Amino acid sequence: MPTVDERKAEVRRRLTIGAVIERHVKLTGSASSDRRRGKCEFHGSTSLSFSVKGAHSGDGYGHCFGCGWHGDMFTFLMDLKGWPFMEALAELERLAGISDTGGSDRAAQGTVLRQKADKPSRPRREREPVEPIDMGRWIWKHAARDDRAVRRYFMGRGVPVAQLGAERLANFRYMSNCPCVSWPQGTDPRKALHAPAVIALACVPTVMGRVPGLEWVPVGVHVTYLNPEGTGTMKRRAPWAAADAADPWLPKRRMLGPVGRGCVVLGEYRSDARLWIGEGNETVFSGMAIGGADPTDVGIATLSLDNLQGGIAKWRGNVWPLFNVKPDPERPCFLVPGHRGPVTGLIDADMKPLRGVLNPRTGLRSGESVVERRGGPIVRRDITGAERADICGQLFVKGWRATGCEAEAVRARIGQDFNDAIQEGIQ
Repeated sequence: MPTVDERKAEVRRRLTIGAVIERHVKLTGSASSDRRRGKCEFHGSTSLSFSVKGAHSGDGYGHCFGCGWHGDMFTFLMDLKGWPFMEALAELERLAGISDTGGSDRAAQGTVLRQKADKPSRPRREREPVEPIDMGRWIWKHAARDDRAVRRYFMGRGVPVAQLGAERLANFRYMSNCPCVSWPQGTDPRKALHAPAVIALACVPTVMGRVPGLEWVPVGVHVTYLNPEGTGTMKRRAPWAAADAADPWLPKRRMLGPVGRGCVVLGEYRSDARLWIGEGNETVFSGMAIGGADPTDVGIATLSLDNLQGGIAKWRGNVWPLFNVKPDPERPCFLVPGHRGPVTGLIDADMKPLRGVLNPRTGLRSGESVVERRGGPIVRRDITGAERADICGQLFVKGWRATGCEAEAVRARIGQDFNDAIQEGIQ
């Protein structure tokens, strides 16, 4: 006597699922088509939601995209008639000509009715966030000049009020509810997460015009988010940060726009003025105070170390010639075209060592390739923070002296920046 599996296999060999289903459901498409459609009997569809795949095979299956029904010819008859499996098998054997008796109508309990499945709501397409440059434009447009608020912040960082005259703050604005994050396009920026902020206009010194002249072309803004008192930077946890996130804090500063070669001008620029040039606004104000800058001197914050120092000319193989530091002509330090006055570079000395690339096998840093003396060997080691500060100073001075300017560089104490130094002096 054949087993149940053998009986099923014989039914599949003799019958196709298309022939079985078509006895109860009108299927569209030609008889030769292997994929056919019809109206679902299980949820009473009025559309062709029922699909038969492999219609010319006993191994084919049906699927309804309305109610989600899915199954082979055995499952189809079981659910259509309300039969147990053995009754459905007997009916299919009758249809296949294997036996004379089929499923018992007395055992039938009626069609298993299904509910049309609710279509999952289509996820609302996330709107793209505004571009950083557009975010910066909006912030600058809606910020107000408020020298008192700006002065309060810098004084909170230790900068003496004597360095914070109106002319030095002309390129700063204040906003009590400045967006901390970009917002989706087409939405209200005022509904974004916000905090008080000092906003500085970043410009690139450019020679332009029919009669060549120096123009300070705006390219973006530098935003410093403040604490509620307005005397220091913000320390605020991002609402979406995981509980165990290594860095759960919102950024306390943002540069919005293509400000890579831009700067913030602190004072009314003149081509013969003494320039005090450093990386950050706080560094420049602090360095000018420590250095005893005159009221007519002008500060310039380059906003990044790379912009301040430019690049070093390395040897082939990315080797650092530490005994002979030269500027990379393709990546000069920050310069103001046509400037004639003296220049002082303010070099922070809190830079992290350069340790080279991470070896994935050992988990150790490989160090940088350096030559320490003329004719010396190439060695791999860390470049210390003190060495980086020295390199920065050399690149800065050599770059400015190449333009004909009198240039010098002064460095903060190792491990500090100029703002650290002035705050330490206050304490």
